[in-house]
Parts: sequence; structure tokens; C-alpha cells
Amino acid sequence: MSARGASLASIGLADLELFEGRAKDAVPILTKGIVADLGDKRAEAAAVKMAALASAQLASGETAAAVATAERAVAASTGENVLVPAARVYLEADREARALEIAHELASRLEPDPQAYAHLIQGEVELRRGQPREAVQEFEAAKGIADTWLGRLDLGRAYLELGAFTEADTELDACVRRRGEATAIFLDDVPSYRYFPPAEYYLARAQAGLGSPAAADSFRVFLAMRGNGAADPLVADARRRLGAH
Repeated sequence: MSARGASLASIGLADLELFEGRAKDAVPILTKGIVADLGDKRAEAAAVKMAALASAQLASGETAAAVATAERAVAASTGENVLVPAARVYLEADREARALEIAHELASRLEPDPQAYAHLIQGEVELRRGQPREAVQEFEAAKGIADTWLGRLDLGRAYLELGAFTEADTELDACVRRRGEATAIFLDDVPSYRYFPPAEYYLARAQAGLGSPAAADSFRVFLAMRGNGAADPLVADARRRLGAH
């Protein structure tokens, strides 16, 4: 339809590949989209794709490339839709200090959403440090500022780590019921449904912890969405848990 249409189609197609767990197939789509965006002087659109590309590279086992791509993204844009995904890449790549730099940058802003995302990044740091109680405090602080879909997902994960299955179920059930928000989690009309499948996985974990028979169905729903991601550790774990269930 247009350069803008092609740009949106590119991130949409890549989002579908990532949603279904095919990270390696998303990489060339995003790479081509970035080149086209830069050629059309769409710097912000290119930065958003760079952040998504970094996630795809990380999921494909290309850690060094993922960190380099995340650096390109944050150098090109200061939007939360770039900084937050980049911070998550840094954390998964064991670059905690770099993620905290982004958290501090977001915390210095006056608007509520960036302040909430700063708490989310801090909470994710605590989760990776094996301190879920401290993570819950950060995630609850974020929810008090802005009730984001991503914040509910993080809070549910932290409660799971604490073995607080009732609280985890409440947060993760909200994620599933509010799935429409996951289609554009930063309210920027850019596809982001790739973030949704883990909500079903973690909900199944919470349900299993409560002894609910609904857990098996939730694991099946997750595997129907993400089962093609052979390298996804959540897929392997869901299959194991479903078999045991």
C-alpha cells in the first residue's frame, strides 16, 4: 500500500513468527524491514524493529548479536517501546548494569508510564537475582503507578516464584482476560502479540500449583500457540509438565 504500510506489515509478520516460536524466521524479516525503514527515513520504526530483532536474535542463541542490536536500538530512540524491550534483552544476556541504566533513565521522566516501566525493569532484575519477594514489591509499585499488561505478567511470575499460587493465578488470569492489550502493549499500534503466549504458560503453572484440572488445558493452549518453538525452554517445560499432569 505504501512505505508506512510495508513497514507495519514487516513488524506484523515478524510478530507472528515470534508468537509461534520461530525466532530464526523472524530475523530476516526484521532485518529487511530495518533496512527499508532507514532508507525511507523512518528512524523510530527502524528502532522498534531493532528492539524486536534483538529479542529474536537472543531467542535464536545469538547473544552477542542481540546485545549489539539492542545498543543500536537505544541509540536510535528513547521511546519506552524501544527501551523496555532492550532492557529485557540486556537482562537475559546478563548485562544487568546496562538494564539498570535504562531503568534509571525511565525513572527520571515525569510521565507515569516510564516510571512504571522503571519499576518493572528493577523487578525483573530482582527476579533474576533470585529475590522474588523484592521483585513483587517493585511490580506492585509499578501497578500503583500504571496498571500495564506487562506489569501483570511480571507480577504473576514473581508470585509463582514465591509459591503464592492464588495471587499468581489472579494476575495471570487478568493477563489472559486482557489479551487485547497484548496486541500493542505500548499503546503505539505496533504488533506485540508475541508477548502473550508465556501468559498462558505461567497461568498453567499457577493452576497446577492450585491443583486445578484447568492447568492441562492451559498448557495445551500454550503449546498450540508456541509449540513450533523447539528451542523455547518454556515449550519443553510445558510438554514435560503436561505429561506429568
